[in-house]
Parts: sequence; structure tokens; C-alpha cells
Amino acid sequence: MPVATKLKRTSNEIPTLVSVDPTQPGETQANIHTRWHPEIPCVATIPVGQPFRVECLDYSGSQVHNDDNADDIVHLDHDSDHHLSGPFSVPGAQPGDVLEIEVLDVQPFQDHNWGYCVTAPGLGSLDDEGKETKVTKSIWDFFGNETSSRHVPHVSFQGRPHAGVLGTAPSHEILEQWVKRESELEVATSGKAGCSLPKSRGAYVGQDLPDGLREKIYREGARTSPGREHGGNIDIGLATRGSKVYLPVYIPGASLSVGDTHFCQSDGEPTTAIEMAGIVTLRVNIIPQGIHQLRMRSPMYRTSPSEPIYRDKLCFTGLSVDRDGNQTNQDGLLAYRNAAFQAMEYLESFGYSREQAYILLSAAPIESRVVATANRPNFVVSLGIPTEIFDFDILPRKDGISDEEKRKVIQGPALPSIKVNGEMPNGNGH
Repeated sequence: MPVATKLKRTSNEIPTLVSVDPTQPGETQANIHTRWHPEIPCVATIPVGQPFRVECLDYSGSQVHNDDNADDIVHLDHDSDHHLSGPFSVPGAQPGDVLEIEVLDVQPFQDHNWGYCVTAPGLGSLDDEGKETKVTKSIWDFFGNETSSRHVPHVSFQGRPHAGVLGTAPSHEILEQWVKRESELEVATSGKAGCSLPKSRGAYVGQDLPDGLREKIYREGARTSPGREHGGNIDIGLATRGSKVYLPVYIPGASLSVGDTHFCQSDGEPTTAIEMAGIVTLRVNIIPQGIHQLRMRSPMYRTSPSEPIYRDKLCFTGLSVDRDGNQTNQDGLLAYRNAAFQAMEYLESFGYSREQAYILLSAAPIESRVVATANRPNFVVSLGIPTEIFDFDILPRKDGISDEEKRKVIQGPALPSIKVNGEMPNGNGH
């Protein structure tokens, strides 16, 4: 059983409630868990109204390495997503309250100053039946708040570091509701919905527990892949330093957990963000009976005044019409996919591979907007690519793209990739 680490205090007296080693497997470390369950014991108590730090593993629990080989992505075990730090007790928090969580800072480890982005069949929302999706891994190096990748050339941008997962523990009643509705959806769709239902394989709680309780948590615990009413894997790319997140409390003490740190992510995150191990600094306050007061049905958040903003964007729109010309009734996901596919094809015209374009639409600070919903039967979504992140001009021009420009992109370092037959095993969460 892993040995719990002692709390550390930095020179400015901000306590670190959980410490991790980003180079070691998540299932060997204390104070980590990979399921949601109300009976997972809290590992520390949050000082309400005071800053505290939490060290977090990347979502895979250190399965991915900084190299030019994608073998680790092929063998990535998604049954163990995500490796979360916590849970933490919030003194005084009671069911019906809301936690106001101030994101004071999110940073990578100084000696682990890199992240990665992944594509794989069955993993993302832009898998295209007409085209093959390869397993790929791109490594992104961090320089302060800027990042670039040797595997996606001629691009650099400012990050918006954030925790992809912030969540409170469900009550037993909430947990039963999740399992019931997701199981019913799996049956109704003959498994095509891809819901991550409870599974003992991959479950982990890095604390000493009685065998009976451990087995119960592993058997009943909700998977962390989808975001739900409690927060969880909601992947809000705008929840960077200076933002606030509001989460409901379902059990006494709230049992707040955090993890899945990202250096940057697009709106929509069609495949993985730039995943990283990171250090999150938070401050938590309680809004008594906030669920009723705020009319809360799902998480709320407040954007940050310090978020990097790119003003000049080339925007693509999508309608809810499928590729065969069939009209759907306001299918928002289809509209998003249509906008994204058009953007990907445009980037491919400059020499980027389909996977490199896919990565950019997930990792870069891409802005997605719901443009119009009232004009039935279409639902209109736009996707804006910042022009300033490229070191060449991507704007439309009369004379088209020169062969020299294409060669400039194509001649960059190869993207580590592997072809696989069919979908990846356990590939429905990130």
C-alpha cells in the first residue's frame, strides 16, 4: 500500500495538501483515486477561505512519456481515468450548499515542463467514418506560458492552464441516478453511446481501506470520464488562473477532488487537450444553500480577466446537415463537427496532416460559438482559429497556397503515429 506523504509548506506558507511524483505510476501513489464514490475517505482538510496547493498527475497517471514513439498511446489504459488528487473535506459544507472555488494558479512542475496531445480511433468527437484516424502523440514543450511542439510545426501560442476535473462527491442517491440513466442509455443505443459504466478494473484508491469498503467502492464507483452535475470532467478551458468555479455539495464536507491538469485546450476539446502533470492553487468558500439560491442544476463558472485572448480569428461555420445532404432537426454536435471538418480540411491544404489538424483543433485556444439556435431546422456553430499562432499567413488569398509554403509544413519532424485496426480498447475517456 502506498505511503502517504506529509503536508509540505512553501516559503509563502501556502500548504500543499497532496504531493505526487509525476514520473511514477498513479496506482503506486497515495492520496489518488480514479472513481467517484461518497465513501472514499478524505485525505486532508481544506482551509476554508485560505489558499492551498494540490499536486496532480496527468490524467493517464504517468502512462505517457516524452519521446517520439506512440506505443504508449496504443497501450494506454483508459479504465483507470482519471488519477485525481483528494478527496478533500471542506469544513462546514453541507448538502445543498455550493462551493465557490477560486482558481489562483495552475502550473506545470518545473522539472516536468512538457505535456502531450493524443489522437486515436474512438477517443475523439471528430472521428470520421470516411477517413482513417491514426494513433498519434504530439509532445508540447512549455516556455513560461507559451507552448510549441516539435510534432506540429510553425505554431506557438499562449496557454490557459486549468484543471480539467474539479468535482464534489455524489451522494448514494445521486450515484444511483447516474448509473441508472447511463445504463438505460447504453441499452437504448445498443452500446453505441459509449457510456463509462462502473467497472472494478482500473479502479484505485491510494489509501488504507478495509477490504469490504475497497471492493464496494471499486464495484459501485462512478467512472470519471463524463462531466456530470457535480462537476467532474467538465473540461472548462476558460477555468484558468483568475476564474471561479461553482460546484454543488451533496454530502457533508463536500469531498472535493481535483486533477486532469491541462496546459491548454480548445473550446470543445474534440480529442485530448495538452495534458500535463500540474500544481493547482485554489481557494474555497461556501455559499450556504447555494443550490437553491443560484437555481443550480449543473456547474457554473466565472471567466478570468487574465485569460490570453487572440482577437484575429479565421472562423468556419457548420450546419446541422449531414454529408449526404440530409437535414437533421437542429443537431448541434453535427453542426460542430461540420465546422471542425471544414477547418481541418483548410489546415490540410497548407500541408498539415489530418491528425496534426485534429490536434490543433483540440490543443490550441480555439474559440467555438453557438451562433444561432432559433432558425429551425438548422443549428449553427462556428469555430475560430487564431491567425496569430502560426508563423506564416493562413488567411485566404487570391493566388492560393504555394508549393513552397506546403513544403515548409510537410518537411517538419514526423508526428509519432501507429495504425490500428478498429477502435482502441478502453478508448472512450480523457
